[in-house]
Amino acid sequence: MDSKNRRIIYKVNDKKKIDHDELITKCFEIGSDVEMKEIPLTGEEYLLKVMTERANVAAVTVCDKDITQYAKNQSLFFKEPPGAKIAPDKLKTTIEWQKIQIADFAQVRTSMAMIKTNLLEKGIGKKRVKPIVIQDQSLEGWKVFFVDHDSTITCMLGFSPEQLHTGLEMLTEILKEVPPGDTIDHKIGQWIYAFLACSRHPLLSETVSLLRDLARTCAEIRSNIDQEEEDAYMKAAPMNLFICIVARYFEQYDLAD
Repeated sequence: MDSKNRRIIYKVNDKKKIDHDELITKCFEIGSDVEMKEIPLTGEEYLLKVMTERANVAAVTVCDKDITQYAKNQSLFFKEPPGAKIAPDKLKTTIEWQKIQIADFAQVRTSMAMIKTNLLEKGIGKKRVKPIVIQDQSLEGWKVFFVDHDSTITCMLGFSPEQLHTGLEMLTEILKEVPPGDTIDHKIGQWIYAFLACSRHPLLSETVSLLRDLARTCAEIRSNIDQEEEDAYMKAAPMNLFICIVARYFEQYDLAD
């Protein structure tokens, strides 16, 4: 058969003969006696009003406004701060060290996931895991919480996803208050590691931005450490760890050492 004369009929309305092919049949039929009313009182009147209004709307809407006058105040892309500062020579870490840290971190995250499954989904730890309530949501309120509590497993499981994001944001702000040449408090370092271990993956866009801010802040703190000091490497160790985790585990490779 000549391909030009082929006709493929997907569905034909047998109740009402038509002289052309149809892909689908109508779901509803509206009687010819149904009148158009401003306020429909029946189902058919409502359908008629909807169909009439739809027929007056273009299939594709085109903006007819001149937006060039607003373009100068708009940006299509978020402008990131400059890249993280390069580590001083004596404070740099090796690739081998970074691989070990990432392997350990991945194991911690796996363990946390297994514990969460056993405690929460199986109902074993409903009495042990209590939702975390922080009355004062300001930076000072979070500081008090971090001082008064420890980053235990049951504590971390009590945070909601929103609290995990906010908590990590507050920890980053605390890092920004570290005086030049100093390093972070050991307990704050434990909290940061715990929050990173509980961060959702794949990452949300706002979490990516937060993690990158954390890594840059750590690099800034590290750059201000006097590498000639006896304990310089120990001061830089937590900074190196968090930069490594953000860059290597969470795949922000441009921030890696």
